[in-house]
Amino acid sequence: MKKAVKIPLIVLGSIIGLLLVVLLLLSPIAKSYLEKHDQELMGRELSMGKLWVNPFSGTVKINDLTLYEEDGTTPFVHFDRFTTTIKLRELLNRRLWVKRATLSGLDVNVEQDRDWFNFTSLLEQFSSDTTQSRSSGIGLVFNEINIENGSIRYADLSLGNELLLRDIALLIPSIDLSEMKTDVGLDLSLADNATLHTNLRLSENGKKYYINLNINHLGLEIIEPYLQQNFPVDLLTGWADLDLEAEGVTDHIMDFDMKGSLVLNDVALQDTDEHPLGVVDSVFAEIKRLQLNDKVLNLGTLHLSGLNAKYIVASDSTSNFDFLFQRDTTEMALELDTVSIPVEEPKSWKVSIDDLTLDQTEVLYEDHTLPEVFHYEISDINLTSKRFTLDGDNSIHLQAMLNHVGKLFVNWQGSLHGLDKHNLTLMLSNVQVADFSPYTMQMFGVPVESGTLSFRSQNVISDGNINGVNKLQTASLKLGDKNKKIHPKFPKVPLKLGVYLLADRHNNICVDLPVSGNLNDPKFSYRKTLRKVFFNVLAKVSASPFRLMTDEDNNLKYIPFDPLQFDFSPEQYVMLDNVVVTLQSRSDLAIILEEQVQYEEVVKELCISQLKRDYYLSIHPNMKFSDLDFLSSEAIRSIKLNDKGLCDYAKQYSKKKKLRSAKDVTSVACEVYRDKSEKILPRLMERRNELLSDYVWNVKGLTPEQISVTTIDASLMKSFVKPSRYEMHVFRYEDMEDAY
Repeated sequence: MKKAVKIPLIVLGSIIGLLLVVLLLLSPIAKSYLEKHDQELMGRELSMGKLWVNPFSGTVKINDLTLYEEDGTTPFVHFDRFTTTIKLRELLNRRLWVKRATLSGLDVNVEQDRDWFNFTSLLEQFSSDTTQSRSSGIGLVFNEINIENGSIRYADLSLGNELLLRDIALLIPSIDLSEMKTDVGLDLSLADNATLHTNLRLSENGKKYYINLNINHLGLEIIEPYLQQNFPVDLLTGWADLDLEAEGVTDHIMDFDMKGSLVLNDVALQDTDEHPLGVVDSVFAEIKRLQLNDKVLNLGTLHLSGLNAKYIVASDSTSNFDFLFQRDTTEMALELDTVSIPVEEPKSWKVSIDDLTLDQTEVLYEDHTLPEVFHYEISDINLTSKRFTLDGDNSIHLQAMLNHVGKLFVNWQGSLHGLDKHNLTLMLSNVQVADFSPYTMQMFGVPVESGTLSFRSQNVISDGNINGVNKLQTASLKLGDKNKKIHPKFPKVPLKLGVYLLADRHNNICVDLPVSGNLNDPKFSYRKTLRKVFFNVLAKVSASPFRLMTDEDNNLKYIPFDPLQFDFSPEQYVMLDNVVVTLQSRSDLAIILEEQVQYEEVVKELCISQLKRDYYLSIHPNMKFSDLDFLSSEAIRSIKLNDKGLCDYAKQYSKKKKLRSAKDVTSVACEVYRDKSEKILPRLMERRNELLSDYVWNVKGLTPEQISVTTIDASLMKSFVKPSRYEMHVFRYEDMEDAY
């Protein structure tokens, strides 16, 4: 009986002892085998600190493993510790089920030289094994995969670019490749404290995927070497934030819908000649939809702020932005040679921006092709557009300052495709013509020494019919002597004589340039019309000096104005500039500009203006007062008081059966609109004062102590009988306080 018990115990003990020996020897044997046959298995040298295998629990632990490059000395992959546990029973079901896996201290070195990678040989080594494993039908399930404290160094040897990914943290709650269920999250740090977070999920049937991508504070210098491959860029700085969500199908991985946001900050770009191409303070883009297959891009918001760009035209007529439009002619020739069959025209992109804003922008333009270098700065650019599209109707509003003193206003409605429907309003005021002297030197050999210009224009195209009004005014323009060292393009044009003949008795030029016709009419040439306008402008932007409104001692005493005007004319700006120069040179003087209007006369003009406006709207019911544009305003202004239609319209407010004269119409207008006009007048005067104050203080840099703007006392206004004007009251600076 004792033998019967003893023998099984001996056998069992022997088996357990053998298993213990196997367990103790399995790890060093496996470690020795892997290190001895590393070249045969992987084609690379391999070393490891410790390997521990538990065949009962399915646990494997590896410490301090290094896989080397082909030279056998340079580390390719290294990690401090790797631990994994698998479900052994699932192997019977032909599934590799990883219960958990942890990898710490991962360090990977990736190098690329064009088409070569330092892991190419590994791919070739395992290519046959990969094919076999795919056809074996073994299911793969991974749970609780965790990579912590990892880093990857990527070096593009052909470009000399290097990228370091640090603090890599990969969390995979679940990947079931047998049923295509996936939930993967990746976190890592890039150079300069940038971070990346991603999450990938697959639907239960594996046909759809969902991706979240979040990047914070990514330095744009990472993409600089790749930008240099196609563009002559020397320096790119700035950083980006990116937050995107994408949903797509696994059968066609690029067929996805994406939404999210993009933020760029402190972006600066420089060309290879060390010329700054542009600097941008911030860009924000809300991506509502991006679809590559359908070529759809819809941005909810695109806000660009603080753009500072420089456009330089060199002496050989090339510019620093030519690279944006250049294409390799050799490549184009090869394409033409290889094309032998008709190719379907590619689908065009559908781009739309719900809210487009550009503000705090400056553009400096330099032209070195002229006898004298031309410098011009467009600053304080503000552009807005609602629902901007490449293939639909658009509305864009633009305002800017021209060389710090002039003003630009543009309002455009129309489509980027064709000339069937457009409405363009352009207004320039207080433009200093002397700034453009390099161009008059090139064309006529004559410089412009001084002058002020304003230009108001609106051109409407509807169904091929164009109707436009263009008004040009110049004042105090002075031409210099002809430069005999320059060979102008039009040497025989008598510019000074033309200016003399075109100027009025005050030596000002005021020209109307109407445009009308049908663009489809063979007899109509839009090019000829534009050429006519262009040469008229060139001939009229120079005039003899303006004689200021002065007293007998040639001292400026007042500045006249039209009481209904909404902006100052060129001659008025010239007068103001002379006042500014005087105050800048005489620190002991101070001036009060008092706005004076003839009350009854101005109220009467306002009444007539409102009657004309209401009559115009009655015959154009599709328009509203708030929508009146420059073209409509000019049409209203040109209505005569004895116009039959206006008389018939005014008759509804009169007891007379017929209104026969302009006096009758004026009487009706004053009776109907007087109360309203008396309320409008002070607002109109206040607006004009604000415009004047802004110009002398903010544009010209004077102080309120040097020059102030006031309005004539209401009690005196009704007895004022002189034409509307700004009267100047000059004081010594120390007496300014008493003058108030």
